[in-house]
Amino acid sequence: MSIPQVRIAVIGGSTILGSGFPGALDGVEVLEEAVVYETPFGPTAPFTRASVGGNEFLFVPFHGITRGIMNTEPDSAGERVFYVLLKAGVTKIIGTALCGSTNPLLDPADVVIPDGFVDYTTKRAQRLFRAIKAKGEEVGSFSYRLHQPFCPRLSSLLVAGSKKAGFPRVFPRGVVGVAEGPRLESPSEIRLRYTDQGIDVVTMNLVPEVFFAREIGACYAALELVSNYGEGLVSTEWTGAEAFREFQSHWRLPSAEALLHAVRHMETGDVSCGCASNRWPSILT
Repeated sequence: MSIPQVRIAVIGGSTILGSGFPGALDGVEVLEEAVVYETPFGPTAPFTRASVGGNEFLFVPFHGITRGIMNTEPDSAGERVFYVLLKAGVTKIIGTALCGSTNPLLDPADVVIPDGFVDYTTKRAQRLFRAIKAKGEEVGSFSYRLHQPFCPRLSSLLVAGSKKAGFPRVFPRGVVGVAEGPRLESPSEIRLRYTDQGIDVVTMNLVPEVFFAREIGACYAALELVSNYGEGLVSTEWTGAEAFREFQSHWRLPSAEALLHAVRHMETGDVSCGCASNRWPSILT
């Protein structure tokens, strides 16, 4: 299946699993679904191509991760997903994930639309174009800075969408710590690595999305939904079922509605955010 030209992409996460996004939501027209694209890194997870409010978009669930495609191994989920987004000409990307609070002022069901991140991973792909070249396909070379890793325009749309969807508290800024996973952290790790360093929430799947988006020249923003307190932060009286099944089943539809609000109101030709100015051609490979 050839990769279509589409300007908007939604990278799904645990927040919206089981919501039926995008086809089950009002106003969405599904154009293609369960489409697997071939990439130099192997076949992708199934994509959906859909349209809402005149904006066509690509959607891939759970960061492109499947039982056979990992995010910490060679030919990773991130490389496969972003190869498709590069070839599609995507310029606007939104992602989402559940997260744990590492700031004691944040509670479950709070939404954080981040403006900063700290990468604690060690096994994630780092350079998309270099990886593509290593597979024998010629692409350009770019350097970039992460002065503004999250697009303020897209972020404002996610803030508005989250408020409209009924989340009790929505924070328009915050710092995300990205853990390797898949295990959760110990109380000491939460305190020393995150809380004491001014990090507000911890998640596992913001990387490499946040810098692959910059590498391909696209705007990026994310919706982080607090599902639990970091270990030892406030309370130990939560269980995995409460945080990752019962909680998620309650908030997955509002999360999906918040994302769809952002897609519906995107202006694909708007470059006033300045994100594109943070990338430039480079002699580096």
